[in-house]
Amino acid sequence: MATIRDLLEQGVLMGLGAVALTRETAQHLVDEMIKRGQAQREEASELVDKLVKRGERERDALRKLIRSEVEDALKALNLPTRSELRAIERRLDAILHHLEGGAKPTADQ
Repeated sequence: MATIRDLLEQGVLMGLGAVALTRETAQHLVDEMIKRGQAQREEASELVDKLVKRGERERDALRKLIRSEVEDALKALNLPTRSELRAIERRLDAILHHLEGGAKPTADQ
């Protein structure tokens, strides 16, 4: 069963958005909780650390989700990768070199 403290932490994280939670913000929130009697001074440091760590985990999860969604969107657009573009550039350079009177381009260029 969740304690009141756990419920308060969850409420703070949801209300502010754990993604935007910095140590300074967490410290300010905990200080306010202490003033209101919702937390003990002895718990403050631990609570700040816990809130900040949770915020970091949430930010990391959000970054992974965003990367995944961007990768999926790029795949759906069927855009060439950087390495594919470089390969095309090398082939074009070889063709231009050939057209300008250089050596015959090879199949792997």
